[in-house]
Amino acid sequence: MVEFGGAEPDGVEPEALGPGDPSGVDSGADAVGPRRRDRGWPNQRTLLLYLVGGLLIAAIPVVVARFVDQPPGDTYTIDIPPGTAAAIAAGNDVNVIPDELDLTLRDVLIIVNRDSVAHTIGPFEIGPGEQSEHSFNEVAAISAYCSLHPSGSISISIGE
Repeated sequence: MVEFGGAEPDGVEPEALGPGDPSGVDSGADAVGPRRRDRGWPNQRTLLLYLVGGLLIAAIPVVVARFVDQPPGDTYTIDIPPGTAAAIAAGNDVNVIPDELDLTLRDVLIIVNRDSVAHTIGPFEIGPGEQSEHSFNEVAAISAYCSLHPSGSISISIGE
């Protein structure tokens, strides 16, 4: 007989309880040693871990190749000279920037505003006397307002 919470008398071994024992307690051992369960094929969690690990191993070189050993892009500088806003207000074509900019990933766009008025070029607003630098990390097509064009718009294309 097995008593819970008490010690067995000397020389008396507790009974081994099996899976069919009404107490529901399994000792997990038999006369040879601990029982092992033959699992056969890996379970779903193990297969999922192998799958995720394999995908990570395959994705790492692709990600690294995108950023390592890539040639640097070109640098484009837009210089807005003093008096540009006054010239635009007088109806003059200032020809500071083309209507369409075609850039690629890794290119750098530098905008220098030497005018006394803030200017907007697409998504970029540059205050008087300021300089801004922009690099691009995703492909995009932008059509937006531009204060330097009589039409009021500019198209910026960022490709591979």
